[in-house]
Amino acid sequence: MTNAVISSDCLVSTPSQVEPLALAMNLEQDRQTLQLLLLEEELATTALLNYCLSQLDSGLDSSEIVSDKAAERIIVQGVDFVQPNLVHTMQSLLNSPVAGSSLMSLRFLANFLIEVSVLCQSISCPDPAFNAYLHKLELAAKALHRSRQEMIARNIGLAAFVAHKHKTTVLSVDDLIQEGVIGLIKAVDRFDPYRGYQFSTYSIPWIKQAISRLIVKQEKIVRLPVALAEKACVVFEAMRNAYLQTERWPSVEQLKVLCDLSEDEIKIIRNYYQATHSLDEARESEEDEGQTLMARMKQQQFALPIDELIAGNLSQYLDQVVATLPEKEAAILNMRFGLKNHTETTLQVIADQLQVSRERIRQIQNEALKKLKNQFGCDLELFLEPNDSY
Repeated sequence: MTNAVISSDCLVSTPSQVEPLALAMNLEQDRQTLQLLLLEEELATTALLNYCLSQLDSGLDSSEIVSDKAAERIIVQGVDFVQPNLVHTMQSLLNSPVAGSSLMSLRFLANFLIEVSVLCQSISCPDPAFNAYLHKLELAAKALHRSRQEMIARNIGLAAFVAHKHKTTVLSVDDLIQEGVIGLIKAVDRFDPYRGYQFSTYSIPWIKQAISRLIVKQEKIVRLPVALAEKACVVFEAMRNAYLQTERWPSVEQLKVLCDLSEDEIKIIRNYYQATHSLDEARESEEDEGQTLMARMKQQQFALPIDELIAGNLSQYLDQVVATLPEKEAAILNMRFGLKNHTETTLQVIADQLQVSRERIRQIQNEALKKLKNQFGCDLELFLEPNDSY
């Protein structure tokens, strides 16, 4: 790691960029100071290596310890994999303290260095010089913490700016801003002012990534893989542009050409983002009368056991009471109302079959119904719904 200081001649910044750049440079200088202090003392260096190994063993990604740029220098390329091998590097340095100078080539993140410095304060050593070193280390860690907190606080507006552009009905703006701040913190820890670009340019992709991943996790009960969900915006943008140009939605084949994605990926994205409805959501239309979707499904598709029992008993009882009527009256009621496996028919059809007038059939029907009402009305009343009348 170099301790080069950027001269004013090398920087061309507008007045609005001076303060963020100054804060970033101050943060980077404090980070370098703390890292140098940790590496100049053997006990502190050993503590850093041990803590790094413990974090990696617990599943922490190497990008949460060192910057991605530094990790790329220690890539192990094998036949079946290409991945950062920071564990092997730290283990070799721990076994060979003489090689500790190699740590200078790594850019440890500010938050990780602060955590290591706190661990070093628990090291007990009777040497007064080491105690003075620990005091110096504590001051450097506090200075880095203050610079880091100030850098985050001064750029909270970037998180709010991106959050308002990603408004959704699923999450509140406050939740989006909170998640955006997490992305902002990652950008603060990884930003290197010596590369010559603005902090806002570097941090906004980190903020967008944090917010978009939160939306993907919370938007659906069944989550789409993040890598695939991030491609969704490309698909929808292509669909929107194609519709504006042709006034019709593009086919899957057209989207394959426009988005450079496979047919399966496009189908998964399109199917995943179709509208969904809760079964417990109350419907406000007059026809539904405030019923939930589940209640409507029960009424339309599934008969309740009690309803089936009542219908069976009613059918059996009607057969019994109709059988008490004269044969002609019973036959007319069975055909008229579809009893005993008959199909419900009109008065005219029955009149044609019995070769009498339609009016005569109506008279016989009314006489038969009157007999049943007088003889069995109280029993049949038990089968009526609360709002029905006879």
